Parts: sequence; structure tokens; C-alpha cells
Amino acid sequence: MSTLRVHDILHDRVLVSRESARVIEDAVAELIRQGRADGDAARNEPFTIDFDGVGGVAPSFVDELVLIFVSQCDIMCGGTGPRRLVIANPPTRLSSKFEAIARGHHMSIEAQSDGSWLLADARKTDT
Repeated sequence: MSTLRVHDILHDRVLVSRESARVIEDAVAELIRQGRADGDAARNEPFTIDFDGVGGVAPSFVDELVLIFVSQCDIMCGGTGPRRLVIANPPTRLSSKFEAIARGHHMSIEAQSDGSWLLADARKTDT
């Protein structure tokens, strides 16, 4: 499983701006690239972005982060690959704001038993 630790790149305890999310865009792209090389995407393994060490996150940061993730997945997978993302150690509880953000990016989101959030592609596929 491929993991990106946000606090290793952004040393801020509170992440509020879209610009802050853009700082980690290259790291998100590398996370996806590495996961594809390791076969994670083929096994439908989710990518993980770990917020350990972060004390707070604003919806604007999460919205931009999800946009970056979806865009990079679409670029690297030609828009056909699975889009699954785990937000590990989220610094806040899952709320309707974050659910609305996920829906806006055609993703579902749900809290997991370990406290993480799982975002999954909610696009309808023709089979």
C-alpha cells in the first residue's frame, strides 16, 4: 500500500488553504505513480494520505486535495482506473461538509472502524 505522510512535507499543524494542498501535488502524483508501479492500482488497493501530526484541516484544503488526487488518477489511469483513497489519522471527525466535498468529486466517503476515512469512486461504470 502506498502512503504519503502530509506532515513530512507540510510542517504546519493546521491546514486551511487550497495553496497548502497544492504544495503536496507532486508528492500525490508520485504516490499514485509508485502505487501503479507496485501494482496497487491493479489490486484495487487504496492510496493512503496520512495526517498524523496534523491538528486540524479545513474543508478547502480537503477539497483541493481530493481534486488533486482525482485529477492525478485520471491522468495516470486514463480516467478508467479505480480511485480509492484512505485518509489516515484525520484530525477531525467526518462531517457533512466532507461528505459534500466527496460527492462533488464523484466519490463516496465513509468512516472506517480504525477512524480513517475511505473515499471511493462513485462514478457509474458500464459493464
